[in-house]
Amino acid sequence: MCYAYKDSEKEEDLIEHLITTANICSERWELKALALKTSKLLNIDVKKVEEAVILASMLHDIGKAAEIYQSACSANKCAEFPGHYLISTFITHLTFNINNVNIGEEDIKKFLADDINSLGEDKIYAMLVVLPVALHHYHQVRGFRSYSTSESMTVLQFLENPKMCVECLKEVKNMLSYERVGQSGRKLLEHLDAVLRNIEYYADKDVYRSSKIFIQNFYNVMEEDLKRFAEYPITLGKILIESVYGLINLCDGSAASIKRR
Repeated sequence: MCYAYKDSEKEEDLIEHLITTANICSERWELKALALKTSKLLNIDVKKVEEAVILASMLHDIGKAAEIYQSACSANKCAEFPGHYLISTFITHLTFNINNVNIGEEDIKKFLADDINSLGEDKIYAMLVVLPVALHHYHQVRGFRSYSTSESMTVLQFLENPKMCVECLKEVKNMLSYERVGQSGRKLLEHLDAVLRNIEYYADKDVYRSSKIFIQNFYNVMEEDLKRFAEYPITLGKILIESVYGLINLCDGSAASIKRR
């Protein structure tokens, strides 16, 4: 099994968890309301916003498919996956990167400072996916500067020697035909499948190095930008991202409760 969670009494399949989370997200009334408001504010098709949020909910824990986590699950319980949100972000960012949509530090700053429309629709769509994946555990780690040594070491070990769990790769195909993410989302999931299956091949490519630099610098960039909210206390970008990852956390918890309680 490819684990999302395991203890002495319960276990949860990762890909099943991701699909269930996406299903729950797609059916929440909050998604419709959030997508409608976001569509009006950013002048983006409402369906495109819905699909981006659903896609983010599906990818929020994809980093748990890394062998560095799953190898520990096979013999022991694994209720903790230290730093998995950053590996999930790296995989998602690399997938967009391979799809010719690259998000950099300046793009994050523009989004958070309400210079959103200068980014273009492709980058806005990517931002609605990548940032919620990265931030869905932000409240738990008390800011990225304070994330523990074990988390940072796990992330760095993966980046230097990226390996995905074979059992997880067998199940990823179950995500590829998921219709609720739309045509753009399904195309991205196909690229994601290629990334996961060939990640060691990409490791010496420029796109990999670009995504690696992004994730290594991400927590410092975010920490500084969040501190600067004293200069612009409430921004549309911040509210949107917090709303999206709040919804994802709600759906994540609902999906987890099915198997863990």
